[in-house]
Amino acid sequence: MFFKWFPFNFVELSTMARYPFISAAKEWVKNEKATIEEILFDDIYERARGRGAERVMQAVIAGFIKDIPLLSEIDCVMEIFSYPVARMIVVASGSEYVIRRYALAEAKRAYENLKNESINFIEKMADEFGMRINGNRMYFVDYLRYAPTWDIKWKLVNRELKKGEVVLEKHEIARLLQEAIRKKIYNELTYMYPPPEIKKVFGDVIDEIKSRVSFREKENKIEEVDARLFPPCIKNLVSATKSGMNVPHVGRFTLVTFLNAVGMSVEEILKIFSSSPDFNAEKTRYQIEHITGKISGTNYTPPKCDTIRTWGLCFPDDICRRVKHPLSYYRLKRRRK
Repeated sequence: MFFKWFPFNFVELSTMARYPFISAAKEWVKNEKATIEEILFDDIYERARGRGAERVMQAVIAGFIKDIPLLSEIDCVMEIFSYPVARMIVVASGSEYVIRRYALAEAKRAYENLKNESINFIEKMADEFGMRINGNRMYFVDYLRYAPTWDIKWKLVNRELKKGEVVLEKHEIARLLQEAIRKKIYNELTYMYPPPEIKKVFGDVIDEIKSRVSFREKENKIEEVDARLFPPCIKNLVSATKSGMNVPHVGRFTLVTFLNAVGMSVEEILKIFSSSPDFNAEKTRYQIEHITGKISGTNYTPPKCDTIRTWGLCFPDDICRRVKHPLSYYRLKRRRK
């Protein structure tokens, strides 16, 4: 077969290659009328298949997808087609973890590119997601929809607000677009079904992905957590969270980092937060996985007792006076058990 992309200039093709999730790229692929069988078996798409597998493996292993040189129209075409190939592989893995990790990796890649784009380009990209951008300002409703407000610096009270718009730096707008892109890709993949042919072509790749995910889960599995051994500050935070109280950011951060450090899984931590008045399963899962390093690469450690005391979350008992860290409390009581 022959490609029909000649009416598009290099700039348009390279834009779609860098941002293959945009509507223009999807429309372009649709107009090519390439069948699943052609993409998976035709020699002309061999580069796209190789790059698609590479995208997924980089996402699973490193949590980030590296850009490749786009020096010609054919480079762009192969990069564009590699995206639907990667999506099919991800869905065929049958792993929720892989879907989340891949969606974030694609979003991170887009963020790194967006930081170098003009503000006019970023405004057009924002339109893709219904985000209202006015120069370096964003409508506060859109800001709240995508801002990681569990992080103190992103809380609305700490931002400059003018006539209902939040004043932001260009890289901050790009960061919010990263979250919008992540959600878009994740939601699309959640409802996708892989074609049966995908395992014939990428069976080895899918098996390797499953193996790596399984190894990571075994690596993270440690002895059973005993909540009876938690220090008073953590017991209080767990109780407050389960009772539906609106625990402050620093309290949530302390709780997640501690529970992760003692071996609780994301699902177990998520269950504790399910009673929160503002509970949103997807957003809470993302925050937990970010703090615990599952998708961010940074595994935050629990704050020291002095810090917890400064935040007004300390309720000391006799053992507390002998330790300087909540994990030390837990380990000391476990040894005594």
